[in-house]
Amino acid sequence: MIWAFTAGTASLVLLFGGVLSRRPHANPLAVLAANAGVSPEQAEIGRLFAGFSTGNTAGVVHRLERRVARLPHDGDALAVLALAYQQRARETGDPVYYRLSDAALHRASAAGGPLPLIVQGEAALANTRHRFGDGLRLARRSIGLDPENGSAYGALGDALLNLGRYRQAFKVYDRLALKAPGIASFSRVANARELIGRPKAAVAADELALEADATIPEQIAWTMTQIGNVNFNMGRLGPAANAYRRALRRFPGYVHAEAGLARVEASEGHYREAIPRLRRAVSVLPIPAYVIWLGDILHLSGRQAAARREYALVGAIEKLFAANGVRTELQTAVFDLDHDRNVADALARARAAFESAPSIYAEDALAWGLYQSGRCREARTHSARALRLGTRDALLVFHRAMIERCLASASARSWFRRALAINPHFSFLWAPLARTELR
Repeated sequence: MIWAFTAGTASLVLLFGGVLSRRPHANPLAVLAANAGVSPEQAEIGRLFAGFSTGNTAGVVHRLERRVARLPHDGDALAVLALAYQQRARETGDPVYYRLSDAALHRASAAGGPLPLIVQGEAALANTRHRFGDGLRLARRSIGLDPENGSAYGALGDALLNLGRYRQAFKVYDRLALKAPGIASFSRVANARELIGRPKAAVAADELALEADATIPEQIAWTMTQIGNVNFNMGRLGPAANAYRRALRRFPGYVHAEAGLARVEASEGHYREAIPRLRRAVSVLPIPAYVIWLGDILHLSGRQAAARREYALVGAIEKLFAANGVRTELQTAVFDLDHDRNVADALARARAAFESAPSIYAEDALAWGLYQSGRCREARTHSARALRLGTRDALLVFHRAMIERCLASASARSWFRRALAINPHFSFLWAPLARTELR
Protein backbone atom coordinates (compact mmCIF):
# COMPACT_ATOMS: atom_id res chain seq x y z
CA MET A 1 0.00 0.00 0.00
CA ILE A 2 1.03 3.58 -0.54
CA TRP A 3 0.68 5.89 2.47
CA ALA A 4 -0.31 9.38 1.35
CA PHE A 5 -1.12 10.85 4.76
CA THR A 6 0.74 11.04 8.06
CA ALA A 7 -0.34 11.69 11.63
CA GLY A 8 1.62 14.93 11.65
CA THR A 9 -0.38 16.52 8.84
CA ALA A 10 -2.16 19.56 10.23
CA SER A 11 -5.27 18.92 8.15
CA LEU A 12 -5.83 15.62 9.94
CA VAL A 13 -5.60 16.85 13.51
CA LEU A 14 -9.25 16.11 14.15
CA LEU A 15 -9.22 12.79 12.36
CA PHE A 16 -6.37 11.55 14.52
CA GLY A 17 -7.68 13.00 17.79
CA GLY A 18 -7.93 16.70 18.43
CA VAL A 19 -11.48 17.82 18.95
CA LEU A 20 -12.84 14.28 19.11
CA SER A 21 -10.65 13.39 22.07
CA ARG A 22 -13.04 15.47 24.16
CA ARG A 23 -16.73 15.10 24.95
CA PRO A 24 -19.31 16.86 22.77
CA HIS A 25 -19.92 20.43 23.77
CA ALA A 26 -22.38 23.08 22.79
CA ASN A 27 -21.66 24.79 19.51
CA PRO A 28 -20.58 28.31 20.56
CA LEU A 29 -21.97 29.74 17.34
CA ALA A 30 -25.37 28.22 18.10
CA VAL A 31 -25.23 29.61 21.65
CA LEU A 32 -24.51 33.09 20.35
CA ALA A 33 -27.36 32.83 17.86
CA ALA A 34 -29.74 31.71 20.60
CA ASN A 35 -28.70 34.59 22.82
CA ALA A 36 -29.11 37.05 20.00
CA GLY A 37 -32.54 35.76 19.08
CA VAL A 38 -33.80 34.62 15.69
CA SER A 39 -35.95 36.22 13.06
CA PRO A 40 -39.63 35.26 12.66
CA GLU A 41 -38.73 33.55 9.38
CA GLN A 42 -36.05 31.43 11.08
CA ALA A 43 -38.43 30.61 13.91
CA GLU A 44 -41.03 29.43 11.41
CA ILE A 45 -38.52 27.21 9.61
CA GLY A 46 -37.50 25.80 12.99
CA ARG A 47 -41.12 24.90 13.72
CA LEU A 48 -41.41 23.19 10.35
CA PHE A 49 -38.28 21.15 11.08
CA ALA A 50 -39.46 20.17 14.56
CA GLY A 51 -41.60 17.33 13.22
CA PHE A 52 -38.52 15.36 12.17
CA SER A 53 -37.68 14.56 15.79
CA THR A 54 -40.75 12.30 16.05
CA GLY A 55 -39.22 9.82 13.62
CA ASN A 56 -42.44 9.87 11.56
CA THR A 57 -41.05 11.37 8.37
CA ALA A 58 -44.04 10.18 6.36
CA GLY A 59 -46.28 12.19 8.67
CA VAL A 60 -44.06 15.24 8.29
CA VAL A 61 -44.22 14.92 4.51
CA HIS A 62 -48.03 14.63 4.54
CA ARG A 63 -48.44 17.69 6.77
CA LEU A 64 -46.11 19.76 4.61
CA GLU A 65 -47.79 18.60 1.41
CA ARG A 66 -51.17 19.67 2.82
CA ARG A 67 -49.71 23.04 3.77
CA VAL A 68 -48.23 23.76 0.34
CA ALA A 69 -51.45 22.60 -1.31
CA ARG A 70 -53.22 25.23 0.75
CA LEU A 71 -50.41 27.82 0.42
CA PRO A 72 -48.66 27.04 -2.90
CA HIS A 73 -46.29 30.02 -2.59
CA ASP A 74 -45.06 29.24 0.93
CA GLY A 75 -41.34 29.15 0.18
CA ASP A 76 -40.37 28.10 3.71
CA ALA A 77 -42.66 25.07 3.70
CA LEU A 78 -41.58 24.09 0.20
CA ALA A 79 -37.89 24.20 1.18
CA VAL A 80 -38.44 22.04 4.26
CA LEU A 81 -40.66 19.69 2.23
CA ALA A 82 -37.80 19.23 -0.25
CA LEU A 83 -35.49 18.16 2.58
CA ALA A 84 -38.21 15.93 4.02
CA TYR A 85 -38.42 14.16 0.65
CA GLN A 86 -34.66 13.54 0.83
CA GLN A 87 -34.98 12.09 4.33
CA ARG A 88 -37.85 9.93 3.12
CA ALA A 89 -35.65 8.66 0.28
CA ARG A 90 -33.06 7.61 2.89
CA GLU A 91 -35.70 5.65 4.73
CA THR A 92 -37.47 3.99 1.80
CA GLY A 93 -34.83 3.73 -0.92
CA ASP A 94 -37.43 5.05 -3.39
CA PRO A 95 -35.62 7.32 -5.88
CA VAL A 96 -38.92 8.98 -6.85
CA TYR A 97 -38.41 11.15 -3.77
CA TYR A 98 -35.32 12.66 -5.42
CA ARG A 99 -37.45 13.94 -8.27
CA LEU A 100 -40.05 15.24 -5.81
CA SER A 101 -37.33 17.01 -3.82
CA ASP A 102 -35.93 18.58 -6.98
CA ALA A 103 -39.36 19.92 -7.94
CA ALA A 104 -40.01 21.26 -4.42
CA LEU A 105 -36.65 23.04 -4.40
CA HIS A 106 -37.44 24.74 -7.72
CA ARG A 107 -40.84 25.82 -6.41
CA ALA A 108 -39.30 27.09 -3.18
CA SER A 109 -36.81 29.18 -5.14
CA ALA A 110 -39.53 30.63 -7.37
CA ALA A 111 -41.57 31.47 -4.25
CA GLY A 112 -38.70 33.39 -2.68
CA GLY A 113 -37.95 30.78 -0.04
CA PRO A 114 -34.80 30.77 2.14
CA LEU A 115 -32.06 30.70 -0.48
CA PRO A 116 -29.21 29.31 1.68
CA LEU A 117 -31.41 26.38 2.72
CA ILE A 118 -32.59 25.81 -0.84
CA VAL A 119 -29.06 25.76 -2.27
CA GLN A 120 -27.92 23.48 0.57
CA GLY A 121 -30.77 21.12 -0.35
CA GLU A 122 -29.73 21.25 -4.00
CA ALA A 123 -26.14 20.39 -3.03
CA ALA A 124 -27.23 17.43 -0.92
CA LEU A 125 -29.52 16.20 -3.69
CA ALA A 126 -26.75 16.44 -6.29
CA ASN A 127 -24.46 14.36 -4.05
CA THR A 128 -27.18 11.79 -3.47
CA ARG A 129 -27.60 11.50 -7.23
CA HIS A 130 -23.82 10.93 -7.51
CA ARG A 131 -23.40 14.21 -9.39
CA PHE A 132 -20.55 15.35 -7.21
CA GLY A 133 -19.26 18.13 -9.45
CA ASP A 134 -22.64 19.84 -9.16
CA GLY A 135 -22.69 19.07 -5.45
CA LEU A 136 -19.32 20.79 -5.01
CA ARG A 137 -20.43 23.91 -6.88
CA LEU A 138 -23.73 24.17 -5.02
CA ALA A 139 -22.20 23.51 -1.59
CA ARG A 140 -19.70 26.30 -2.12
CA ARG A 141 -22.52 28.62 -3.15
CA SER A 142 -24.53 27.66 -0.08
CA ILE A 143 -21.59 28.44 2.22
CA GLY A 144 -21.18 31.78 0.46
CA LEU A 145 -24.80 32.57 1.25
CA ASP A 146 -24.53 31.38 4.88
CA PRO A 147 -21.01 30.73 6.22
CA GLU A 148 -22.47 29.26 9.44
CA ASN A 149 -24.52 26.54 7.73
CA GLY A 150 -23.06 23.27 9.01
CA SER A 151 -25.09 21.14 6.58
CA ALA A 152 -23.56 23.03 3.66
CA TYR A 153 -20.07 22.15 4.95
CA GLY A 154 -21.21 18.53 5.18
CA ALA A 155 -22.31 18.60 1.54
CA LEU A 156 -19.02 20.25 0.56
CA GLY A 157 -16.95 17.59 2.33
CA ASP A 158 -19.03 14.78 0.83
CA ALA A 159 -18.58 16.13 -2.69
CA LEU A 160 -14.83 16.54 -2.23
CA LEU A 161 -14.55 13.04 -0.74
CA ASN A 162 -16.30 11.39 -3.68
CA LEU A 163 -14.25 13.44 -6.13
CA GLY A 164 -11.11 11.94 -4.59
CA ARG A 165 -9.94 15.23 -3.07
CA TYR A 166 -9.28 13.67 0.31
CA ARG A 167 -7.03 16.27 1.92
CA GLN A 168 -9.55 18.99 1.16
CA ALA A 169 -12.48 16.83 2.30
CA PHE A 170 -10.81 16.02 5.62
CA LYS A 171 -10.11 19.71 6.25
CA VAL A 172 -13.79 20.47 5.66
CA TYR A 173 -14.88 17.69 8.03
CA ASP A 174 -12.51 19.09 10.66
CA ARG A 175 -14.07 22.51 10.26
CA LEU A 176 -17.59 21.04 10.34
CA ALA A 177 -16.93 19.23 13.61
CA LEU A 178 -15.62 22.45 15.16
CA LYS A 179 -18.45 24.55 13.78
CA ALA A 180 -21.33 22.14 14.38
CA PRO A 181 -20.34 19.27 16.69
CA GLY A 182 -22.99 16.58 16.47
CA ILE A 183 -24.06 13.34 14.88
CA ALA A 184 -23.74 14.58 11.29
CA SER A 185 -20.19 15.89 11.71
CA PHE A 186 -18.79 13.16 13.96
CA SER A 187 -20.16 10.36 11.80
CA ARG A 188 -18.42 11.93 8.80
CA VAL A 189 -15.17 12.00 10.76
CA ALA A 190 -15.76 8.31 11.52
CA ASN A 191 -16.06 7.58 7.81
CA ALA A 192 -12.86 9.50 7.11
CA ARG A 193 -11.01 7.60 9.83
CA GLU A 194 -12.07 4.30 8.31
CA LEU A 195 -10.83 5.49 4.91
CA ILE A 196 -7.36 6.18 6.29
CA GLY A 197 -7.15 2.72 7.85
CA ARG A 198 -8.20 3.52 11.44
CA PRO A 199 -11.38 1.46 11.97
CA LYS A 200 -11.19 1.41 15.78
CA ALA A 201 -10.88 5.18 15.81
CA ALA A 202 -13.85 5.29 13.44
CA VAL A 203 -15.96 3.35 15.95
CA ALA A 204 -14.86 5.78 18.68
CA ALA A 205 -16.00 8.74 16.58
CA ASP A 206 -19.36 7.09 15.87
CA GLU A 207 -19.84 6.40 19.58
CA LEU A 208 -19.05 10.03 20.28
CA ALA A 209 -21.61 11.00 17.64
CA LEU A 210 -24.22 9.09 19.61
CA GLU A 211 -23.36 11.09 22.72
CA ALA A 212 -23.94 14.32 20.84
CA ASP A 213 -27.31 16.00 20.63
CA ALA A 214 -29.37 14.11 18.04
CA THR A 215 -33.11 14.24 17.52
CA ILE A 216 -33.90 12.24 14.37
CA PRO A 217 -34.29 8.54 15.33
CA GLU A 218 -33.35 7.28 11.86
CA GLN A 219 -30.04 9.14 11.99
CA ILE A 220 -29.25 7.66 15.41
CA ALA A 221 -30.04 4.16 14.13
CA TRP A 222 -27.95 4.85 11.02
CA THR A 223 -24.93 5.74 13.17
CA MET A 224 -25.38 2.59 15.27
CA THR A 225 -25.57 0.61 12.02
CA GLN A 226 -22.33 2.20 10.83
CA ILE A 227 -20.66 0.93 14.00
CA GLY A 228 -21.89 -2.51 13.00
CA ASN A 229 -20.55 -2.07 9.48
CA VAL A 230 -17.10 -1.00 10.68
CA ASN A 231 -16.95 -4.01 13.00
CA PHE A 232 -18.06 -6.30 10.18
CA ASN A 233 -15.35 -4.86 7.93
CA MET A 234 -12.83 -5.83 10.63
CA GLY A 235 -14.20 -9.39 10.66
CA ARG A 236 -15.70 -8.92 14.15
CA LEU A 237 -19.06 -10.60 13.64
CA GLY A 238 -20.12 -10.61 17.29
CA PRO A 239 -19.65 -6.87 17.89
CA ALA A 240 -21.21 -6.18 14.48
CA ALA A 241 -24.34 -8.17 15.36
CA ASN A 242 -24.55 -6.40 18.73
CA ALA A 243 -24.41 -3.01 17.04
CA TYR A 244 -27.15 -3.94 14.55
CA ARG A 245 -29.37 -5.21 17.39
CA ARG A 246 -28.72 -1.99 19.28
CA ALA A 247 -29.94 -0.03 16.25
CA LEU A 248 -33.05 -2.20 16.05
CA ARG A 249 -33.84 -1.56 19.71
CA ARG A 250 -33.55 2.18 19.09
CA PHE A 251 -35.53 2.11 15.83
CA PRO A 252 -37.49 -1.17 15.51
CA GLY A 253 -37.58 -2.58 12.00
CA TYR A 254 -34.72 -0.38 10.80
CA VAL A 255 -33.94 -1.85 7.42
CA HIS A 256 -30.20 -1.16 7.25
CA ALA A 257 -29.68 -2.85 10.61
CA GLU A 258 -31.81 -5.82 9.53
CA ALA A 259 -29.75 -6.18 6.36
CA GLY A 260 -26.50 -5.95 8.33
CA LEU A 261 -27.69 -8.62 10.75
CA ALA A 262 -28.65 -10.85 7.82
CA ARG A 263 -25.15 -10.44 6.40
CA VAL A 264 -23.68 -11.54 9.73
CA GLU A 265 -25.98 -14.58 9.85
CA ALA A 266 -25.08 -15.57 6.30
CA SER A 267 -21.36 -15.15 7.04
CA GLU A 268 -21.82 -17.60 9.91
CA GLY A 269 -23.56 -20.04 7.55
CA HIS A 270 -27.02 -19.50 9.05
CA TYR A 271 -28.79 -19.20 5.70
CA ARG A 272 -32.21 -20.20 7.07
CA GLU A 273 -32.22 -17.11 9.26
CA ALA A 274 -30.40 -14.79 6.86
CA ILE A 275 -32.51 -15.33 3.73
CA PRO A 276 -35.96 -14.51 5.17
CA ARG A 277 -34.51 -11.58 7.13
CA LEU A 278 -32.90 -10.16 4.00
CA ARG A 279 -36.06 -10.80 1.98
CA ARG A 280 -38.00 -8.68 4.48
CA ALA A 281 -35.40 -5.94 4.23
CA VAL A 282 -35.49 -5.97 0.43
CA SER A 283 -39.29 -5.87 0.40
CA VAL A 284 -39.11 -2.62 2.40
CA LEU A 285 -35.95 -1.12 0.90
CA PRO A 286 -35.09 -2.66 -2.49
CA ILE A 287 -31.71 -1.03 -3.02
CA PRO A 288 -29.21 -2.82 -5.28
CA ALA A 289 -26.66 -3.68 -2.55
CA TYR A 290 -29.16 -5.66 -0.50
CA VAL A 291 -30.70 -7.37 -3.53
CA ILE A 292 -27.20 -8.42 -4.61
CA TRP A 293 -26.47 -9.80 -1.13
CA LEU A 294 -29.70 -11.79 -1.29
CA GLY A 295 -28.83 -13.14 -4.73
CA ASP A 296 -25.33 -14.11 -3.63
CA ILE A 297 -26.61 -15.85 -0.48
CA LEU A 298 -29.20 -17.75 -2.50
CA HIS A 299 -26.45 -18.74 -4.93
CA LEU A 300 -24.25 -20.01 -2.09
CA SER A 301 -27.15 -21.99 -0.59
CA GLY A 302 -27.72 -23.77 -3.91
CA ARG A 303 -30.89 -21.94 -4.96
CA GLN A 304 -29.68 -20.87 -8.38
CA ALA A 305 -33.03 -20.03 -9.98
CA ALA A 306 -33.97 -17.78 -7.05
CA ALA A 307 -30.55 -16.13 -7.22
CA ARG A 308 -31.03 -15.36 -10.93
CA ARG A 309 -34.38 -13.71 -10.18
CA GLU A 310 -32.74 -11.41 -7.64
CA TYR A 311 -29.91 -10.57 -10.04
CA ALA A 312 -32.46 -9.67 -12.71
CA LEU A 313 -34.15 -7.36 -10.22
CA VAL A 314 -30.91 -5.44 -9.74
CA GLY A 315 -31.02 -4.19 -13.33
CA ALA A 316 -34.62 -3.02 -13.00
CA ILE A 317 -33.83 -1.12 -9.79
CA GLU A 318 -30.80 0.55 -11.36
CA LYS A 319 -32.95 1.72 -14.29
CA LEU A 320 -35.42 3.22 -11.83
CA PHE A 321 -32.61 5.11 -10.09
CA ALA A 322 -31.27 6.35 -13.43
CA ALA A 323 -34.75 7.52 -14.45
CA ASN A 324 -34.80 9.71 -11.34
CA GLY A 325 -31.49 11.38 -12.07
CA VAL A 326 -29.08 9.09 -10.18
CA ARG A 327 -25.82 8.19 -11.89
CA THR A 328 -25.43 4.43 -11.64
CA GLU A 329 -22.32 3.64 -13.72
CA LEU A 330 -20.17 2.65 -10.76
CA GLN A 331 -22.72 0.37 -9.13
CA THR A 332 -23.80 -1.36 -12.32
CA ALA A 333 -20.19 -1.81 -13.47
CA VAL A 334 -19.10 -3.51 -10.25
CA PHE A 335 -22.15 -5.78 -10.23
CA ASP A 336 -21.59 -6.86 -13.84
CA LEU A 337 -17.86 -7.39 -13.31
CA ASP A 338 -18.46 -9.48 -10.19
CA HIS A 339 -20.96 -11.66 -12.02
CA ASP A 340 -19.08 -11.90 -15.35
CA ARG A 341 -21.69 -9.97 -17.35
CA ASN A 342 -21.13 -7.40 -20.11
CA VAL A 343 -17.45 -7.06 -19.19
CA ALA A 344 -16.45 -4.69 -22.01
CA ASP A 345 -19.40 -2.40 -21.35
CA ALA A 346 -18.86 -2.64 -17.59
CA LEU A 347 -15.26 -1.51 -18.04
CA ALA A 348 -16.47 1.49 -20.04
CA ARG A 349 -18.93 2.38 -17.27
CA ALA A 350 -16.25 1.97 -14.60
CA ARG A 351 -13.99 4.31 -16.56
CA ALA A 352 -16.79 6.86 -16.95
CA ALA A 353 -17.51 6.70 -13.22
CA PHE A 354 -13.83 7.20 -12.42
CA GLU A 355 -13.47 10.13 -14.80
CA SER A 356 -16.48 11.90 -13.30
CA ALA A 357 -15.67 11.16 -9.63
CA PRO A 358 -12.17 9.69 -9.09
CA SER A 359 -12.60 8.30 -5.59
CA ILE A 360 -10.58 5.31 -4.40
CA TYR A 361 -13.63 3.10 -4.93
CA ALA A 362 -14.13 4.30 -8.48
CA GLU A 363 -10.42 3.69 -9.12
CA ASP A 364 -10.72 0.20 -7.65
CA ALA A 365 -13.69 -0.50 -9.93
CA LEU A 366 -11.62 0.62 -12.92
CA ALA A 367 -8.77 -1.65 -11.80
CA TRP A 368 -11.21 -4.56 -11.44
CA GLY A 369 -12.61 -3.92 -14.91
CA LEU A 370 -9.15 -3.82 -16.44
CA TYR A 371 -8.27 -7.08 -14.66
CA GLN A 372 -11.43 -8.76 -15.93
CA SER A 373 -10.49 -7.57 -19.42
CA GLY A 374 -7.01 -9.11 -19.17
CA ARG A 375 -5.20 -5.76 -18.91
CA CYS A 376 -3.47 -6.58 -15.66
CA ARG A 377 -0.49 -4.20 -15.80
CA GLU A 378 -2.82 -1.23 -16.20
CA ALA A 379 -5.02 -2.70 -13.48
CA ARG A 380 -2.09 -2.85 -11.03
CA THR A 381 -1.42 0.89 -11.38
CA HIS A 382 -5.02 1.79 -10.55
CA SER A 383 -5.26 -0.79 -7.76
CA ALA A 384 -2.18 0.69 -6.09
CA ARG A 385 -3.75 4.13 -6.22
CA ALA A 386 -7.03 2.78 -4.85
CA LEU A 387 -5.09 1.63 -1.78
CA ARG A 388 -3.15 4.86 -1.38
CA LEU A 389 -4.94 6.00 1.81
CA GLY A 390 -4.13 2.79 3.67
CA THR A 391 -7.81 1.83 3.71
CA ARG A 392 -8.35 -1.53 5.42
CA ASP A 393 -10.94 -2.77 2.96
CA ALA A 394 -10.50 -6.48 2.29
CA LEU A 395 -12.24 -6.32 -1.09
CA LEU A 396 -9.81 -3.72 -2.41
CA VAL A 397 -6.91 -5.86 -1.17
CA PHE A 398 -8.45 -8.98 -2.75
CA HIS A 399 -8.68 -7.20 -6.10
CA ARG A 400 -4.98 -6.39 -5.83
CA ALA A 401 -4.28 -10.06 -5.03
CA MET A 402 -6.12 -11.19 -8.16
CA ILE A 403 -4.22 -8.67 -10.27
CA GLU A 404 -0.89 -9.87 -8.87
CA ARG A 405 -1.90 -13.45 -9.57
CA CYS A 406 -2.70 -12.47 -13.14
CA LEU A 407 0.83 -11.04 -13.42
CA ALA A 408 2.30 -14.24 -11.92
CA SER A 409 3.73 -12.16 -9.09
CA ALA A 410 5.18 -13.90 -6.04
CA SER A 411 3.41 -11.31 -3.88
CA ALA A 412 -0.07 -12.57 -4.79
CA ARG A 413 -0.30 -14.98 -1.85
CA SER A 414 0.62 -12.26 0.63
CA TRP A 415 -2.17 -10.06 -0.76
CA PHE A 416 -4.68 -12.92 -0.37
CA ARG A 417 -3.50 -13.43 3.21
CA ARG A 418 -3.82 -9.71 3.90
CA ALA A 419 -7.39 -9.61 2.59
CA LEU A 420 -8.47 -12.51 4.80
CA ALA A 421 -6.61 -11.07 7.80
CA ILE A 422 -8.58 -7.84 7.47
CA ASN A 423 -11.93 -9.63 7.19
CA PRO A 424 -12.33 -13.35 6.45
CA HIS A 425 -15.99 -12.72 5.56
CA PHE A 426 -15.47 -9.77 3.21
CA SER A 427 -17.48 -11.16 0.28
CA PHE A 428 -19.91 -14.02 -0.23
CA LEU A 429 -18.43 -14.51 -3.70
CA TRP A 430 -14.74 -13.82 -3.25
CA ALA A 431 -13.72 -14.78 0.30
CA PRO A 432 -14.03 -18.52 -0.53
CA LEU A 433 -11.80 -18.00 -3.58
CA ALA A 434 -9.19 -16.20 -1.46
CA ARG A 435 -9.14 -19.13 0.96
CA THR A 436 -8.79 -21.57 -1.94
CA GLU A 437 -5.79 -19.63 -3.27
CA LEU A 438 -3.98 -20.14 0.04
CA ARG A 439 -4.46 -23.91 0.26
